[in-house]
Amino acid sequence: MLRSRDKKIIEALKLFRCMKRDQIARLFFKNLKNPITAANLVLKRLRRDGYIDANINVQPYIYFLNPSTVKKDSQKLNHYLSIVDFYIELCEFQVPEDFQVEKRYGNSFMQPDIFMKWKGHYFFVEIQLSRYTTEIMEEKIQRYIDYFIYKEWDFSSLITPSIWIVSKSPYHLKAKDIRIIQTRNVEELVKRCRNNTYTKNTCYS
Repeated sequence: MLRSRDKKIIEALKLFRCMKRDQIARLFFKNLKNPITAANLVLKRLRRDGYIDANINVQPYIYFLNPSTVKKDSQKLNHYLSIVDFYIELCEFQVPEDFQVEKRYGNSFMQPDIFMKWKGHYFFVEIQLSRYTTEIMEEKIQRYIDYFIYKEWDFSSLITPSIWIVSKSPYHLKAKDIRIIQTRNVEELVKRCRNNTYTKNTCYS
């Protein structure tokens, strides 16, 4: 019989596609004395009972649903794992009220890595592990603009989601009407807001 925490782990794997053992431990076992040991025991039981699967060729293991929605050797694994890291960092400040991975909006519009509601505000998030050219990023942003125009959203309204680009270095983008946030991580945005280095429209407390 599945326990409450078992179900939460399975739901997380459904959402994120894959997770490292240590990520699961941080999310679901952090309040225990030995979170890694506890996570290992639970994950071993869930594998034994056929609920989840694992890539045992890496240490620590990477876990998936059974059956998995992605291949164990998919080139996107690091990308999905970075989304989990981003979620974990968000939770250190506040748990998102809504968090959707790779929600689709149609071939003509954007395909964000994340759509979420966090700290009472809406965000489309782009996690950039690879460095794209400015031209490619501007094309991505234009797809957001096209979608906002299609939905007849007010660009200045706080109800309209901001675009949050998580990258090691910022892009020089020309878009002016749309709210774009660029940081290396979650903590950087929180610090900038505390230091009032973002405008009121892009700072969320």
